[in-house]
Amino acid sequence: MATLTPFGQAVRKHRVEREETQTDIARALGVSVAFWSSIETGKKNIPGDLFKKLTQHLGLAAEEALKLQDLADASRAEVKINMQKLSNPSRELVLGFARKFESGGLTEEQMARLRDILESED
Repeated sequence: MATLTPFGQAVRKHRVEREETQTDIARALGVSVAFWSSIETGKKNIPGDLFKKLTQHLGLAAEEALKLQDLADASRAEVKINMQKLSNPSRELVLGFARKFESGGLTEEQMARLRDILESED
């Protein structure tokens, strides 16, 4: 069996508690079993519209849905950013960050400072 991501583990727990198979979930969400399996095993990210259908199908309260969303975000192997409408300075910032981050060029201190900036209320 494939190693599950934290998101996959949480979804599987909900699914098993409801005595549902991957086929049942896939059918309820309108996707193929192969596609659902790839989401549950972390080979693919769950699209936003499908996530909403999943939380509705599972009958999750808002707080549970937020926890599951956090797990989905943390389980992502990659993040895509649509830069079509960004200004040139914004594009340069995104690309510079991606290059620096991917190369391991940010120290723990720099990442902490960036986190502080992103989490500030300003």
